[in-house]
Amino acid sequence: MNRIALGLAAAAAGLALSAATPARANGRYPTAGQILVDPADPEHIVVRATYGVLTTHDGGERWSWICEAAIGYSGFEDPMLVVTADGSTLAGLFDGLSATHDRGCDWRIAEGALAGRNIVDLSIDRADPASVLLLGSSVMASDAILTQVWESKDDGRTWTQAGVDFPSTFLGVTLDSAPSDPRRIYVSGRRNGPTFEGIVRRSDDRGATWEEFDVPGSDDRNLPYLGAVDPKDPDVVYVRRDGDGADALLVSRDGGATWREVFQAASLLGLALSPDGTEIAAGSDLDGLWVAPTDTLEFTQVGQLGVRCLTWTARGLFACADEPVDGFSAGISTDGGRTFSPLMTLDRLCGPPEACGGDSSTGRTCPGLWRATARFVGAGASCEAGAGPGGAAGGGSEASAGGSEAGAGAAEPSAGGGCSCGASGGGRAGALLSCLAAAGGALLRARRHGRRRAQAPGAR
Repeated sequence: MNRIALGLAAAAAGLALSAATPARANGRYPTAGQILVDPADPEHIVVRATYGVLTTHDGGERWSWICEAAIGYSGFEDPMLVVTADGSTLAGLFDGLSATHDRGCDWRIAEGALAGRNIVDLSIDRADPASVLLLGSSVMASDAILTQVWESKDDGRTWTQAGVDFPSTFLGVTLDSAPSDPRRIYVSGRRNGPTFEGIVRRSDDRGATWEEFDVPGSDDRNLPYLGAVDPKDPDVVYVRRDGDGADALLVSRDGGATWREVFQAASLLGLALSPDGTEIAAGSDLDGLWVAPTDTLEFTQVGQLGVRCLTWTARGLFACADEPVDGFSAGISTDGGRTFSPLMTLDRLCGPPEACGGDSSTGRTCPGLWRATARFVGAGASCEAGAGPGGAAGGGSEASAGGSEAGAGAAEPSAGGGCSCGASGGGRAGALLSCLAAAGGALLRARRHGRRRAQAPGAR
C-alpha cells in the first residue's frame, strides 16, 4: 500500500472511531497549529492544537490542557491566539473574542460591540506587547460585510475602534502592524464579486485612513494572508497566497504597491521571519522546511520536517509537526531549522491546570473531559511535578529535520502509551491513529483552508 493509501486508510479509521465515540475530543486528528511565546516570559509558551489549547510555564517540561469548551469554541474552529505583555491569552472566535488574564483558568467573552463578531485575526505591537490589534469581519443579515480594526492598550481588557469601518464589500482575512512603526497597519482580504480580487490595505495613521493595493493572482480561491512585516523596514511585507493546488510567497518592498512572487510550494502552512529580519522560513507537511536569506530570497530546503506552523523568536525557530511521524508536536531549533529538539510531546501533557478552581471556566469544564481526550490523543498516563518525561525544552535528544528518523522512533511504546501499537482496552482511538500514522508515514493532512495536492516546491 502506498503512502497516500495508508494515509486515507488511517483517516477513515479515525473518522469511524470518532463517529463511534463522539465524546472523545472532537474527532479531529490530534495535531498542533500555532505556537506563541510570552513576550515577557520565554518559559511561558502556548500551543493551539486541534483538541484544545496547551500551555507550559516551565519551558516545556510539563504541559497543561485547556479544553475548547472553556474558551468558548468547538468543532473544527481554529481560533487565532496572541499572548500579551502580562501573559494574558486572547482568542479570536467565530462569534467573539475570548480572553484569560489568570494563566488560562477563567475565560471571558468580550461584551459590547465585539460580542458575536467574527474575529479573524489578532496582532500585538512588538515594541509594546500590551497593545493589541484585532480584525473583525462579519457578514451581516443584509449580506453587507462589517469589517473593522479594534485596538486595546491594556492586554485586551478594553477596546476601542481604530479608524472607520471598511467598505461593506471588503472581507478581511489577516492584519499585522509594522514592528518599527506601530502606526503602520496592514490588512489583507478580498473584494466582493464579480471578480473577488485579493487586496492589501495599508494605513500609516493607525487606521484613520487607508490605501488599497491589488495582490497579483489572488481572489476568493487564492486568498492573500499576511505573513510578516520586516522588523526594521515597514515597507517590506510578506504575503502568503493560499491557492487551489499551490501556495505562493510574495514580497513587497514599497508598502504593498507592487509585489514579486519569490517562492511556490504545494502548501505553506508555516511562515516565519527571523527576529532580525535577515532570514525567512517556510514549509508544510507536504514540502518540508525551506529557509532563505531575505536579501536574496533564494530558498534552500533544510529538512523534511512535516511543518504545520512556524514561529521565530530570539530563542530559536519553533515548529508544529506531526508527532507520530516527526517525534514531537512542537519543537525548537537553534540552528536555522536543520535539527529540532522536542518541546511538546504527548507524554508531557498533564491535563487541565491544577491551579484552576471549580469556579473558573477551565476548572469547571475541562476535568470531566480530560480522560476521554487523553485516550483519544494518546496523552501521558501520569505527570509528576518537576518530572516531565522528556525534560525541559532543548534538553531532549535532537530530532533530524528530515523527519523520518524521528518518525520511526515515535512508533515505539512510550510511557504514556501514545504511540504504542500494543496498547489495548478502552477503545484507544489515539493510539490506533498514531500507529497507523507511524506505519504509513502520513495521516490525514487536514488544514484550515483545504487540502493541497503534492507538488514540487520551487523558487523564482
